[in-house]
Amino acid sequence: MFSHKTVLLSLAFSVVLAAPAGLALASGAAAGASDALEAPAPATAGFGAGMLTLAVLLAGGRPIYRRYRRRRQALAAGQLSSAAGAGTFMTSDAGIAAHHSGENELVQRAAMLQTILDNIPCAVSLVDHELQLVACNEEFKRLLDFPPDLFAGSLPSLETLFRYNAARGEYGPGDPEQIVADLLARALQPAPHSFERRRRDGTVLLVQGQPLPQGGFVTTYADITARKRDEERLQLADKVFENSPDAIVITDLGHRIVSVNPAYTQITGIAAAAAQGTCFRPGSDHGEEGEGAGGPDSRTVWAIVSAHGSWSGETTGLRGDGQRYPRTLMINGVRDPKTREITHFIAIFSDITARKRAEADIQHLAYHDTLTGLANRFSLTARLQLSVAEARRNGQRLAVMFLDLDRFKHINDSLGHPVGDELLKQVARRLREAVRETDTVARLGGDEFVVVLQGIGGAHDVTHVAAKLLAQLSAPYCVEATELHTTPSIGISLFPDDSADPAALMRNADTAMYHAKAAGRAKFQFYTDEMNRAATARLDLERKLRGAVARGEFELWYQPQFDSRHGHLTGLEALVRWRHPQDGLIAPLRFIPLAEETGVIVEIGTWVLREACRQARQWLDAGLPEVRISVNLSVRQLREKCLVDTVSTTLAANGLRPGLLELEITESAVMDNPGEAVALLQALKDLGVRIAIDDFGTGHSSLSYLKLFPLDHLKIDRSFVSDIEHDANDAMIVAAAVSLAHNLGLSVIAEGVESAVQVARLRELGCDELQGFHFSRPVTADVVENSLRSVWRTA
Repeated sequence: MFSHKTVLLSLAFSVVLAAPAGLALASGAAAGASDALEAPAPATAGFGAGMLTLAVLLAGGRPIYRRYRRRRQALAAGQLSSAAGAGTFMTSDAGIAAHHSGENELVQRAAMLQTILDNIPCAVSLVDHELQLVACNEEFKRLLDFPPDLFAGSLPSLETLFRYNAARGEYGPGDPEQIVADLLARALQPAPHSFERRRRDGTVLLVQGQPLPQGGFVTTYADITARKRDEERLQLADKVFENSPDAIVITDLGHRIVSVNPAYTQITGIAAAAAQGTCFRPGSDHGEEGEGAGGPDSRTVWAIVSAHGSWSGETTGLRGDGQRYPRTLMINGVRDPKTREITHFIAIFSDITARKRAEADIQHLAYHDTLTGLANRFSLTARLQLSVAEARRNGQRLAVMFLDLDRFKHINDSLGHPVGDELLKQVARRLREAVRETDTVARLGGDEFVVVLQGIGGAHDVTHVAAKLLAQLSAPYCVEATELHTTPSIGISLFPDDSADPAALMRNADTAMYHAKAAGRAKFQFYTDEMNRAATARLDLERKLRGAVARGEFELWYQPQFDSRHGHLTGLEALVRWRHPQDGLIAPLRFIPLAEETGVIVEIGTWVLREACRQARQWLDAGLPEVRISVNLSVRQLREKCLVDTVSTTLAANGLRPGLLELEITESAVMDNPGEAVALLQALKDLGVRIAIDDFGTGHSSLSYLKLFPLDHLKIDRSFVSDIEHDANDAMIVAAAVSLAHNLGLSVIAEGVESAVQVARLRELGCDELQGFHFSRPVTADVVENSLRSVWRTA
C-alpha cells in the first residue's frame, strides 16, 4: 500500500509540474458535475493525464495525511511527549521506522501538491463518490464567488454548494428544491464534460470535468470572459465586413490587396479571388481610368496616406468591364498595437452614381422649369445679369422679349389643366427652335415666357425675330386630337437703349407686352418712355384703388330708362363713380378695367349691389313711387359661388321686393360657359329678380343657349344706336335684335340714345325702352329724388 501511493505521488507530482499553467474556464458555479451532466463532452487529453492523476493522489493519500495531522495535534496537546514520541519513533523496528519516514515524506509531498493546486491559475474541485468536496483551491472559491463561511471548519458537500447557488439564482428561475434534486441526481452519474457557461454577472467560464475511477469527479473552471469578448468582437467585425454596403479593401504595405468584402465585388464586378494580390489604385489615374477622370491620381493618394496615415475624398473608380463610376473613398493605416507601426491599409469606398445623378436632378430643378424644361425665373435672372455684363464689356446690344399667350386662361379653364400644360410644352418647343442656341428662353410661370437675344445688330434684328415668333406661336396646336389656337402678345426692351439694368429691362419688356395686348393682341410692341409713364400711372391707380371701398370713396349715380311709347320712367341703372380725395372724380373707363384685372371688382360690385338696394329702400320710405333698379354684375362676380346668397341676403336686409331689382350681365360673360350660366341665372331668377343681357350684339351669342336663359330684358349696345339714322346696316341689326327678343318674350332697351331722330327711329323699329344722354346723363341720388318728385313721370 505504501509503495503504491508513493508511486502515485511521484507520478502526480511530475504530471502537475509538466502540466500547462492554465487548464480552462467557464461559468457554472460550484455545481461543476451537474453542469457537466447538462452538456457532456469528452474531456481533453491534457486534463485526463494531469488532473485525473492529481485527483487520484489527493483522494488516496488523504488517510495518511489525516493520521499525520492527528499525531501532530496529540503532540501539541501533551498527550505524547516529544521525547517519547521521538524515542518511540526511533526505537521502533526498521519496518516501523521506514513506515513513519515514508508517511512523513508522503504528507510533505501532499502538502506541496496542495500548494501547487492553490497556485494553478484556474479553479479546481474534487468531489468523491459520496458527493463530498474533498479538495479545491482558492481560485475555486474566488472564481465561483463562494463566501468563506461555506468552507469554515471543513469542506462543504456538493449539496451544500448546490443549495447556495440555487438560492442566489445561479441556475436560473424555478423551484430551488427541485433544481437541487435534479442536480444531485445527475451528479451521481458523472460523465466527461467540457462546455462554456455564463454566470449571472456575465462572467463566462470554461468548465471541464472527468470522473474518477473510485467514484466522484474532478472539475476545472477557467475564466474566458476576455477571450469570449474578443471572439464576439471578431465575429461582429466579420459580420460588418461581410455585410457592409460599402466596399472594404485590406492591403499589405506594398498596396497589394489581401482581402475584399462582397460589396467590393458588387460595386466593381471583380471577384474576390481575382482582386487578391493585385495593386489597389485609389486615385483617378489617367490612361487607366480615362482621361479627365475626377480626383487625384493613385500616387498622390498613397503619398498622402504615407505622410499622414489617412486620406479621404472623391475619386473615379473603374469597374471590371471598364466603366467608370464616381465614388467616395477613405484610406487609413492599420497600426500594430505594440509597435505602433503600420502593418496594413484599409480602404472603404462606396458607389455614389445615384447620389451624383440625384444632385444633377436637383441642380436642374433649381434652375429649370419643371413643366417645360426651360430656364426658370431664378436661372433667367442670373443669365440676364451675365448677358448684360458681357454685352457691356463687348460693346454689344441685347433684347429682352416678354411673351404672354392670348386667351390661354380660357383654354386652361374650359379644357382642363392637362391640356393647358401640353399646350405650354408645345409653345416652349417652338420658342426653343425659333432662336439660337446662345439665346436664353425661360418660363416665368403660367403662360409667361421670356427670350433674351444676345449680340443683336439693332431693332431691325429684333423685329425679324419677333415676327418669326409671332408667326410660329400663332400656328394651330394639336393637343389630344383637338386643334387649339392661341397667339402671343410680345413686349420688347433693348439694352442699352431702354435701360442698362437687368431688372429694369424686364420691367420695360413687361410694360410693352401689356401695351401689345391693349392694342389688340397678337402683336409685338417696343418699349417707349410713354409706356413707362403709363405703367407708372397704372401702378399708382392700382395702389389707390385697393381699399377705396373701405375708405368710402365710391358713389352711385343713376341714369333713367324711359318707355319709348309713352315716355314715362321705367327704371334706373346704377353706375359706380370713384371720387378720390386728391384726384377728384375718376372716370369709370380708367378704373373699371383695372378693377376687373386685379379682382377688386368683386368687392366694388358687392358694394354697388348693397348700396343700390339701400337707396331704393330709402326712396320708398320717403314716399316715392317704386322704380326698377338695374345693377351690373362683372364676370368675376358671376364666378363667385356665394353670388346668389349675397343677392338674397341683400334684398332681405333692405326689405326690398325682388321684382324691383334687375341684374345686368354682359353677353360675353354668360357665353364663356353657357352651361353654368343657365344654372346661375335660373337660381337668380328663382329669387324673383329680373335678368337683362347687356351690350347685346357685341359678343357671340348662341341662339340655342339664348332661348334657355331666363331673361327679361335685352339691351342693345350703343355702338348700333350711334349711327342708326345714317347706317342701314345698324338699323337692320337693331330690327333683327328687336324681332328676336320679342319672339323670345323679352322686352328691348336701347342705350346710348342721344338725339330725337334716334328716338323716333328706335321707336319705329319696336324698341320698348330707351336710355341715353338725350333724356338724362347719370345723376346723383339727390337729383333722382327731386326728379321723381317733380319731373319724371312713372307708370
